[in-house]
Amino acid sequence: MKKVFAVILNYNGYDDTIRCLKSIQNSSYKAVYSVIVDNASPDGSGERLKNELSASKNNGYNSPEITVILNSKNLGYAGGMNTGARYALEHGADFVMYVNNDTEFTETTIQEMAAVADKDEKTGIVSPKVLYMDEREKIYCAGSRYLFYRCGNVSLGRGTDAKNNRNTEEEITHAEGACLLIKKEVFLQVGFMKEFFFMYFEDLEYSLRVNRKFKIVYAPKAVLYHSSGAGKSFGDYSALYHYYFTRNRFLIFKDHNLAAKLYVILYSAAISAIKSVSVILSSDRKVESLISLWNGFLTGLEYLLKLKKLDESKPLIR
Repeated sequence: MKKVFAVILNYNGYDDTIRCLKSIQNSSYKAVYSVIVDNASPDGSGERLKNELSASKNNGYNSPEITVILNSKNLGYAGGMNTGARYALEHGADFVMYVNNDTEFTETTIQEMAAVADKDEKTGIVSPKVLYMDEREKIYCAGSRYLFYRCGNVSLGRGTDAKNNRNTEEEITHAEGACLLIKKEVFLQVGFMKEFFFMYFEDLEYSLRVNRKFKIVYAPKAVLYHSSGAGKSFGDYSALYHYYFTRNRFLIFKDHNLAAKLYVILYSAAISAIKSVSVILSSDRKVESLISLWNGFLTGLEYLLKLKKLDESKPLIR
């Protein structure tokens, strides 16, 4: 049986991480090795996880192995996941599964994803059918597509009834970061996610690179539950979200031609204006959110137009 290393990223999320871990350990696929990567959580949850899971032989969890890695600083989504992936590859992984800690697996999720991956050697990434944690009959993301005119991706099936929609296996162009199963060959031929994004859009950039050599396949029988900001207005999102999401949209297109860049600028300006109205109408942190959003816009614009040099060797933290 091929080895699956599940890399779970933790940041101040002890309860979510434990719930996610327990669901993975209940998997019918038994060759699962769990790797928890803590991104220097200031609440001490990383140390707590390491102490508890190292004590008394993994505290009774049904797993070949549970490893907890403590990063010395917050490396963001890609940096944290890549830390776990490198460990996994060094320890014989056939598949590396990137997992957000606010997810919950069914007994057959991993088994179904691995089965789809094994059908075709050209398949590099498998993406599950992700449902809302608190509305389990509704789809959060059932595959995703990159659309240039949207300057990003569109989640397929969002908000629709899970039982009657998106039940066909198909090739897609984007695997969302909540959960993706990656063959080791992808890392060997394509490499790792770009860590300079820090958070947001790194999964899209990675999908675009992977698609040049491998297929990305949606597996409808692999069901996963995910906590999310369902139903929120833009005014409810954090200042960090507004900054990084706005900035990183520009970074995706930094190597495009001038015409494409002009379109991205106009699209981003329009979206940022719409978000600003939502923030003004509904946010409790109007000033902070607006400053973050437009700082993200201006910083991203500088990188897009190459007015500011981008150091791709490390996380680009605000």
